[in-house]
Amino acid sequence: GYFCDGIAEEILNALTRIDALRVAARSSSFRYRDASADAQAVGRALNVDAVLEGSVRKSANRLRVTAQLVHVEGGYDLWSRSYDDELEDVFAIQDEIATSIADALLQTLTPREQRSIRTASSSDVNAYDYYLRGRQYFRHFRKTEIEHARSMFRHAIDLDPDFALAWAGYADCHSLLVMYADPNPEYAAVATRASGRALELDPGLAEAHASRGLASLVSKDFAMAEREFREALAINDGLFEAYYYYARTRFHQGDMDSAAELFARAAEADPTDYQSRCLRAQILRGAGHIDAARSEAEKAVEIVEKNLEWSPDDARAFHLGAGSLNILG
Repeated sequence: GYFCDGIAEEILNALTRIDALRVAARSSSFRYRDASADAQAVGRALNVDAVLEGSVRKSANRLRVTAQLVHVEGGYDLWSRSYDDELEDVFAIQDEIATSIADALLQTLTPREQRSIRTASSSDVNAYDYYLRGRQYFRHFRKTEIEHARSMFRHAIDLDPDFALAWAGYADCHSLLVMYADPNPEYAAVATRASGRALELDPGLAEAHASRGLASLVSKDFAMAEREFREALAINDGLFEAYYYYARTRFHQGDMDSAAELFARAAEADPTDYQSRCLRAQILRGAGHIDAARSEAEKAVEIVEKNLEWSPDDARAFHLGAGSLNILG
């Protein structure tokens, strides 16, 4: 499951780099990965013109991938392909799928888009496998899972010391441990070093700049955090983490108007995220914009409740959702 999700996310991230395509957020589209609805119904729910669906099977060192790009209105395949290759070919498969989708939906790609659509992030498939495991743990947002994610990213780095995304993930684990679990100065120092290494390896990687920004935030270097988040968004203006933690930075600096605007941009980047809406509602209430705060809180509670259907043990959703309910009386 984690490997299939990872391949899908790599393709999604590559397609988001093409300016002419509007790609539904991961958290929105992935809610349908185990659903019984057909591609047309999913496409209408996501308000998109085409849906990529497929499957991944992995056995020992063999990989079988099927993929279909379905036209939502007509229900026919715009493109389809099956792959039966060695596991090491996964990077080439991802690139071909992403390029084929772009070719099917668009007339032309610019040279920059042709370069940016490449998905390969590591030269070692086993390091990539550990990285995907780490990403799966990281999303659970609990201390134990963050520690598991940290271990997976460390394994990935040991196998491929030049894996920039793994270094960024390793840094983020330490930053979140500081933010939510243990304000250990050594964790902050590791986050700074690891995010710096990610930037050395790939200065054009938006996630690396966002990771350095988060490390700067937990170290209270707000000026550096702002610079890095702005750079991340200049590279990828759809990166949720950059908007969200940039908003947190402005919040810590006392710039509530800017924080509220950035939380709104974060909510646009990921419509299924409850944190940005809940925190924005609190800012609006504190500023005396009661009607706007109530409107935001109503949307936030709706998203919290949907999230709890999928993750009924998400303590942060309960905590922030309670705050929004408080705003609603």
